[in-house]
Amino acid sequence: MSEILVDVKNLSKEYKRGGETLVVLDDLNLEIPKQDYLALMGPSGSGKSTLLNLIGGLDTPSSGSGIY
Repeated sequence: MSEILVDVKNLSKEYKRGGETLVVLDDLNLEIPKQDYLALMGPSGSGKSTLLNLIGGLDTPSSGSGIY
């Protein structure tokens, strides 16, 4: 069994913009084993940088948990 480097469960991130709530990540589950290589791809505004900031500890999630 491989060791887990990143384990994210039900991760969500929301931002308040005026009276609106912008949902960037919604109930994300992700498991990355050690020694794996992966690419994070998607269109502009899809939450790639937000996810990396959460994994890196630069931001806090609105809900969910993770082991980084």
